[in-house]
Amino acid sequence: MSISVPTLRRWHRRLAIVLGVFLMFQVLTGVVAQQRFWLMQATDPAVYRAADLAVVGAEDPEAVLAGLAVAKPDFVVAHMMYPPPESPRTGIIVMGGRDASQRGMSRSVTIDPSTGAVLAERSSRAGWVGTATTLHQWLLFGTPGRIFLTLLGTMATLVSVLGILLWFRTRQAAGRARGVLRLHRSAGLIAGAFFILMSVTGVAMNLFVWSEKAGGRSIFANNMAQAHAGPMAMVAVDATTALATARTAVSSQLPEPYLIAFGPPGHHGRHYWFAFRDRLLRRTDALVDPTDGHVVGVYPSGVTTGGTGLRQWLFPVHSGFLLGGWWGGLLFTVLGGATGLWILTGFTLWFQRRRA
Repeated sequence: MSISVPTLRRWHRRLAIVLGVFLMFQVLTGVVAQQRFWLMQATDPAVYRAADLAVVGAEDPEAVLAGLAVAKPDFVVAHMMYPPPESPRTGIIVMGGRDASQRGMSRSVTIDPSTGAVLAERSSRAGWVGTATTLHQWLLFGTPGRIFLTLLGTMATLVSVLGILLWFRTRQAAGRARGVLRLHRSAGLIAGAFFILMSVTGVAMNLFVWSEKAGGRSIFANNMAQAHAGPMAMVAVDATTALATARTAVSSQLPEPYLIAFGPPGHHGRHYWFAFRDRLLRRTDALVDPTDGHVVGVYPSGVTTGGTGLRQWLFPVHSGFLLGGWWGGLLFTVLGGATGLWILTGFTLWFQRRRA
Protein backbone atom coordinates (compact mmCIF):
# COMPACT_ATOMS: atom_id res chain seq x y z
CA MET A 1 0.00 0.00 0.00
CA SER A 2 1.61 3.25 -1.14
CA ILE A 3 1.43 6.50 0.81
CA SER A 4 -0.48 9.27 -0.90
CA VAL A 5 1.28 12.46 -2.01
CA PRO A 6 -0.76 14.70 0.37
CA THR A 7 0.18 12.43 3.29
CA LEU A 8 3.86 12.48 2.31
CA ARG A 9 3.80 16.24 1.95
CA ARG A 10 1.99 16.73 5.27
CA TRP A 11 4.40 14.58 7.31
CA HIS A 12 7.46 15.94 5.55
CA ARG A 13 6.33 19.50 6.31
CA ARG A 14 5.47 18.81 9.96
CA LEU A 15 8.73 17.04 10.74
CA ALA A 16 10.80 19.54 8.77
CA ILE A 17 9.39 22.53 10.66
CA VAL A 18 10.09 20.87 14.02
CA LEU A 19 13.61 19.83 12.99
CA GLY A 20 14.48 22.83 10.84
CA VAL A 21 16.12 24.84 13.61
CA PHE A 22 18.09 21.79 14.77
CA LEU A 23 19.25 21.02 11.23
CA MET A 24 20.31 24.62 10.68
CA PHE A 25 22.23 24.57 13.97
CA GLN A 26 23.99 21.31 13.08
CA VAL A 27 24.86 22.55 9.60
CA LEU A 28 26.36 25.83 10.80
CA THR A 29 28.33 24.31 13.69
CA GLY A 30 29.46 21.50 11.39
CA VAL A 31 30.84 24.02 8.88
CA VAL A 32 32.70 25.76 11.72
CA ALA A 33 34.09 22.44 12.99
CA GLN A 34 35.21 21.45 9.50
CA GLN A 35 37.14 24.71 8.99
CA ARG A 36 38.07 25.37 12.62
CA PHE A 37 41.83 25.75 12.06
CA TRP A 38 41.39 28.34 9.32
CA LEU A 39 38.76 30.17 11.39
CA MET A 40 41.02 30.23 14.46
CA GLN A 41 43.81 31.74 12.38
CA ALA A 42 41.49 34.28 10.78
CA THR A 43 39.71 35.43 13.95
CA ASP A 44 42.60 35.28 16.44
CA PRO A 45 45.88 35.43 14.48
CA ALA A 46 47.95 36.56 17.46
CA VAL A 47 47.18 33.30 19.22
CA TYR A 48 46.87 30.70 16.50
CA ARG A 49 48.82 31.80 13.43
CA ALA A 50 52.51 30.93 13.04
CA ALA A 51 54.82 33.61 11.71
CA ASP A 52 56.08 31.61 8.73
CA LEU A 53 54.78 28.73 6.66
CA ALA A 54 55.91 25.74 8.71
CA VAL A 55 56.49 22.13 7.84
CA VAL A 56 54.37 19.74 9.87
CA GLY A 57 56.55 18.08 12.47
CA ALA A 58 59.39 20.61 12.04
CA GLU A 59 59.37 21.14 15.80
CA ASP A 60 59.55 17.75 17.50
CA PRO A 61 57.93 17.10 20.91
CA GLU A 62 61.18 17.10 22.85
CA ALA A 63 62.14 20.51 21.44
CA VAL A 64 58.69 21.90 22.31
CA LEU A 65 58.96 20.59 25.86
CA ALA A 66 62.49 21.96 26.27
CA GLY A 67 61.56 25.37 24.89
CA LEU A 68 58.46 25.57 27.06
CA ALA A 69 60.47 24.59 30.15
CA VAL A 70 62.69 27.65 29.55
CA ALA A 71 59.92 30.10 28.59
CA LYS A 72 57.37 28.95 31.19
CA PRO A 73 59.14 26.70 33.72
CA ASP A 74 56.11 26.40 36.02
CA PHE A 75 53.75 25.22 33.26
CA VAL A 76 52.73 21.54 33.59
CA VAL A 77 52.08 20.00 30.16
CA ALA A 78 49.07 17.69 29.83
CA HIS A 79 49.14 17.22 26.05
CA MET A 80 49.73 19.19 22.87
CA MET A 81 47.85 19.36 19.58
CA TYR A 82 49.84 19.67 16.36
CA PRO A 83 48.65 21.49 13.23
CA PRO A 84 47.15 19.28 10.51
CA PRO A 85 48.89 19.08 7.13
CA GLU A 86 46.16 21.13 5.45
CA SER A 87 46.68 24.01 7.92
CA PRO A 88 50.41 24.13 8.69
CA ARG A 89 50.40 27.75 9.89
CA THR A 90 48.29 26.89 12.92
CA GLY A 91 50.32 27.00 16.12
CA ILE A 92 50.98 23.98 18.32
CA ILE A 93 48.43 24.23 21.15
CA VAL A 94 49.80 22.98 24.47
CA MET A 95 47.19 22.19 27.11
CA GLY A 96 48.01 22.15 30.81
CA GLY A 97 48.20 24.38 33.84
CA ARG A 98 50.25 25.32 36.88
CA ASP A 99 48.77 22.97 39.46
CA ALA A 100 50.10 19.45 38.88
CA SER A 101 47.62 17.98 41.37
CA GLN A 102 44.64 18.92 39.21
CA ARG A 103 43.46 16.71 36.37
CA GLY A 104 41.85 19.64 34.64
CA MET A 105 43.67 21.77 32.09
CA SER A 106 43.09 25.41 32.96
CA ARG A 107 45.59 27.06 30.58
CA SER A 108 46.79 26.71 27.01
CA VAL A 109 50.00 27.92 25.36
CA THR A 110 50.36 28.31 21.60
CA ILE A 111 53.78 27.69 20.04
CA ASP A 112 55.03 28.54 16.56
CA PRO A 113 55.93 25.16 14.99
CA SER A 114 58.55 26.73 12.72
CA THR A 115 60.51 28.61 15.40
CA GLY A 116 59.48 27.13 18.73
CA ALA A 117 58.59 30.60 20.03
CA VAL A 118 55.68 31.04 22.42
CA LEU A 119 52.91 32.96 20.64
CA ALA A 120 50.50 33.39 23.54
CA GLU A 121 49.11 31.96 26.74
CA ARG A 122 45.46 32.07 27.58
CA SER A 123 42.66 30.31 29.42
CA SER A 124 41.88 26.82 28.13
CA ARG A 125 38.39 27.97 27.20
CA ALA A 126 38.12 27.18 23.53
CA GLY A 127 36.68 30.48 22.26
CA TRP A 128 33.73 30.67 19.89
CA VAL A 129 35.26 28.29 17.32
CA GLY A 130 35.99 25.59 19.88
CA THR A 131 32.61 26.14 21.53
CA ALA A 132 30.81 25.69 18.20
CA THR A 133 32.78 22.50 17.55
CA THR A 134 31.85 21.15 20.99
CA LEU A 135 28.20 22.13 20.59
CA HIS A 136 28.08 20.31 17.24
CA GLN A 137 28.75 17.09 19.15
CA TRP A 138 26.50 18.09 22.09
CA LEU A 139 29.29 17.19 24.52
CA LEU A 140 28.36 19.90 27.01
CA PHE A 141 25.06 18.18 27.81
CA GLY A 142 26.43 14.76 28.77
CA THR A 143 24.20 11.69 28.40
CA PRO A 144 20.97 13.70 27.83
CA GLY A 145 22.71 15.50 24.98
CA ARG A 146 23.78 12.24 23.37
CA ILE A 147 20.24 10.84 23.63
CA PHE A 148 18.78 14.03 22.15
CA LEU A 149 21.33 14.06 19.33
CA THR A 150 20.61 10.42 18.47
CA LEU A 151 16.85 10.95 18.35
CA LEU A 152 17.02 14.14 16.31
CA GLY A 153 19.59 12.65 13.93
CA THR A 154 17.29 9.68 13.34
CA MET A 155 14.34 12.01 12.71
CA ALA A 156 16.44 14.10 10.32
CA THR A 157 17.10 10.95 8.31
CA LEU A 158 13.36 10.23 8.21
CA VAL A 159 12.60 13.79 7.02
CA SER A 160 15.17 13.47 4.25
CA VAL A 161 13.78 10.09 3.14
CA LEU A 162 10.24 11.52 3.04
CA GLY A 163 11.49 14.49 1.02
CA ILE A 164 13.19 12.25 -1.56
CA LEU A 165 10.07 10.07 -1.84
CA LEU A 166 7.96 13.20 -2.31
CA TRP A 167 10.35 14.45 -5.02
CA PHE A 168 9.98 11.23 -7.00
CA ARG A 169 6.22 11.02 -6.52
CA THR A 170 5.70 14.60 -7.78
CA ARG A 171 8.47 14.87 -10.39
CA GLN A 172 6.00 14.89 -13.32
CA ALA A 173 4.35 18.03 -11.97
CA ALA A 174 7.66 19.72 -11.19
CA GLY A 175 7.55 21.81 -14.35
CA ARG A 176 4.73 23.92 -12.89
CA ALA A 177 6.78 24.87 -9.82
CA ARG A 178 7.98 28.47 -9.66
CA GLY A 179 10.12 30.71 -7.44
CA VAL A 180 11.13 29.43 -4.02
CA LEU A 181 9.23 26.16 -4.54
CA ARG A 182 11.20 25.39 -7.69
CA LEU A 183 14.48 26.18 -5.93
CA HIS A 184 13.54 24.02 -2.95
CA ARG A 185 12.58 21.10 -5.18
CA SER A 186 15.59 21.39 -7.47
CA ALA A 187 18.07 21.29 -4.60
CA GLY A 188 16.00 18.88 -2.52
CA LEU A 189 17.28 15.64 -4.00
CA ILE A 190 20.95 16.49 -3.44
CA ALA A 191 20.30 18.10 -0.06
CA GLY A 192 18.21 15.14 1.10
CA ALA A 193 20.91 12.63 0.14
CA PHE A 194 23.53 14.80 1.86
CA PHE A 195 21.47 14.99 5.04
CA ILE A 196 20.94 11.23 5.08
CA LEU A 197 24.69 10.65 4.80
CA MET A 198 25.47 13.23 7.50
CA SER A 199 22.73 12.05 9.86
CA VAL A 200 23.49 8.33 9.59
CA THR A 201 27.25 8.71 10.03
CA GLY A 202 26.82 11.36 12.74
CA VAL A 203 24.43 9.20 14.76
CA ALA A 204 26.71 6.18 14.33
CA MET A 205 29.75 8.13 15.57
CA ASN A 206 27.76 9.48 18.51
CA LEU A 207 26.73 5.95 19.52
CA PHE A 208 30.26 4.58 19.09
CA VAL A 209 31.82 7.34 21.22
CA TRP A 210 29.06 6.99 23.81
CA SER A 211 29.73 3.26 24.08
CA GLU A 212 33.50 3.78 24.24
CA LYS A 213 33.22 6.35 27.00
CA ALA A 214 30.82 4.22 29.02
CA GLY A 215 33.10 1.20 28.61
CA GLY A 216 36.28 3.11 29.48
CA ARG A 217 37.92 2.29 26.16
CA SER A 218 39.56 5.65 25.43
CA ILE A 219 43.35 5.28 25.31
CA PHE A 220 43.88 8.90 26.33
CA ALA A 221 41.61 8.54 29.38
CA ASN A 222 43.14 5.17 30.33
CA ASN A 223 46.66 6.57 30.10
CA MET A 224 45.68 9.43 32.39
CA ALA A 225 43.97 7.08 34.83
CA GLN A 226 47.12 4.94 35.06
CA ALA A 227 49.17 8.03 35.91
CA HIS A 228 46.89 8.84 38.85
CA ALA A 229 46.74 5.22 40.02
CA GLY A 230 50.43 4.84 40.88
CA PRO A 231 53.82 6.55 41.16
CA MET A 232 55.21 8.43 38.17
CA ALA A 233 57.30 6.38 35.78
CA MET A 234 61.00 7.12 35.46
CA VAL A 235 61.67 8.79 32.09
CA ALA A 236 64.75 7.28 30.42
CA VAL A 237 63.67 7.72 26.77
CA ASP A 238 63.24 11.19 25.28
CA ALA A 239 60.11 12.25 23.37
CA THR A 240 61.85 12.43 19.98
CA THR A 241 62.99 8.81 20.21
CA ALA A 242 59.55 7.74 21.43
CA LEU A 243 57.94 9.58 18.49
CA ALA A 244 60.12 7.73 15.95
CA THR A 245 59.22 4.42 17.60
CA ALA A 246 55.51 5.22 17.62
CA ARG A 247 55.49 6.38 13.99
CA THR A 248 57.16 3.14 12.88
CA ALA A 249 54.64 1.11 14.88
CA VAL A 250 51.58 2.75 13.28
CA SER A 251 52.97 2.98 9.73
CA SER A 252 51.59 -0.45 8.82
CA GLN A 253 48.05 0.88 9.40
CA LEU A 254 48.61 4.49 8.30
CA PRO A 255 50.99 4.70 5.31
CA GLU A 256 51.53 8.46 5.85
CA PRO A 257 51.02 9.09 9.58
CA TYR A 258 50.79 12.76 10.57
CA LEU A 259 51.30 13.57 14.23
CA ILE A 260 48.23 15.45 15.50
CA ALA A 261 48.55 15.08 19.28
CA PHE A 262 51.13 14.13 21.88
CA GLY A 263 51.14 13.66 25.64
CA PRO A 264 54.27 13.26 27.77
CA PRO A 265 54.52 10.90 30.74
CA GLY A 266 53.91 12.59 34.06
CA HIS A 267 50.92 13.83 35.99
CA HIS A 268 48.55 13.39 33.02
CA GLY A 269 49.81 10.14 31.48
CA ARG A 270 51.66 6.97 32.44
CA HIS A 271 53.22 6.53 29.00
CA TYR A 272 54.08 8.66 26.00
CA TRP A 273 50.86 9.07 24.04
CA PHE A 274 50.86 9.82 20.31
CA ALA A 275 47.86 10.29 18.03
CA PHE A 276 48.35 10.07 14.25
CA ARG A 277 46.04 10.51 11.26
CA ASP A 278 46.33 10.07 7.52
CA ARG A 279 45.12 12.31 4.70
CA LEU A 280 41.63 10.74 4.93
CA LEU A 281 41.32 11.49 8.70
CA ARG A 282 41.70 7.89 9.80
CA ARG A 283 43.23 7.91 13.29
CA THR A 284 45.56 5.55 15.12
CA ASP A 285 47.09 6.08 18.60
CA ALA A 286 50.22 4.57 20.11
CA LEU A 287 51.60 4.32 23.64
CA VAL A 288 55.35 4.12 24.27
CA ASP A 289 56.86 3.17 27.64
CA PRO A 290 59.11 6.01 28.87
CA THR A 291 61.38 3.69 30.88
CA ASP A 292 62.68 1.49 28.05
CA GLY A 293 61.03 2.81 24.86
CA HIS A 294 59.01 -0.28 23.93
CA VAL A 295 55.62 0.08 22.25
CA VAL A 296 52.89 -0.60 24.80
CA GLY A 297 50.22 -0.83 22.10
CA VAL A 298 48.81 0.49 18.83
CA TYR A 299 45.14 1.47 18.93
CA PRO A 300 43.05 2.24 15.81
CA SER A 301 40.58 5.10 16.39
CA GLY A 302 42.19 5.77 19.77
CA VAL A 303 40.29 3.04 21.63
CA THR A 304 41.37 -0.18 23.32
CA THR A 305 39.08 -2.41 21.25
CA GLY A 306 36.67 -2.07 18.35
CA GLY A 307 38.56 0.69 16.56
CA THR A 308 38.88 -0.99 13.18
CA GLY A 309 36.40 -1.59 10.37
CA LEU A 310 33.36 0.68 10.23
CA ARG A 311 34.49 2.69 13.28
CA GLN A 312 37.66 3.85 11.56
CA TRP A 313 35.87 4.98 8.38
CA LEU A 314 32.94 6.89 9.89
CA PHE A 315 34.73 10.20 10.36
CA PRO A 316 36.38 10.19 6.89
CA VAL A 317 32.89 9.68 5.38
CA HIS A 318 31.17 12.23 7.65
CA SER A 319 33.78 14.91 6.95
CA GLY A 320 34.04 14.27 3.20
CA PHE A 321 37.78 13.56 3.38
CA LEU A 322 37.16 10.09 1.99
CA LEU A 323 36.34 11.70 -1.38
CA GLY A 324 39.78 13.25 -1.79
CA GLY A 325 41.36 14.39 1.43
CA TRP A 326 41.26 18.15 2.05
CA TRP A 327 39.44 18.83 -1.25
CA GLY A 328 36.67 16.44 -0.25
CA GLY A 329 36.39 18.24 3.08
CA LEU A 330 36.12 21.58 1.27
CA LEU A 331 33.38 20.17 -0.97
CA PHE A 332 31.39 19.05 2.08
CA THR A 333 31.86 22.49 3.65
CA VAL A 334 30.34 24.10 0.55
CA LEU A 335 27.52 21.54 0.52
CA GLY A 336 26.87 22.22 4.20
CA GLY A 337 26.55 25.95 3.57
CA ALA A 338 24.32 25.32 0.55
CA THR A 339 22.01 23.01 2.47
CA GLY A 340 21.70 25.70 5.13
CA LEU A 341 20.32 28.03 2.46
CA TRP A 342 18.09 25.20 1.24
CA ILE A 343 16.60 24.87 4.73
CA LEU A 344 15.75 28.57 4.61
CA THR A 345 13.78 28.00 1.40
CA GLY A 346 11.76 25.37 3.28
CA PHE A 347 10.95 27.86 6.03
CA THR A 348 9.98 30.42 3.38
CA LEU A 349 7.55 27.97 1.78
CA TRP A 350 6.04 27.17 5.16
CA PHE A 351 5.43 30.84 5.98
CA GLN A 352 3.99 31.48 2.53
CA ARG A 353 1.49 28.63 2.98
CA ARG A 354 0.53 29.89 6.46
CA ARG A 355 -0.14 33.38 5.05
CA ALA A 356 -2.22 31.92 2.28
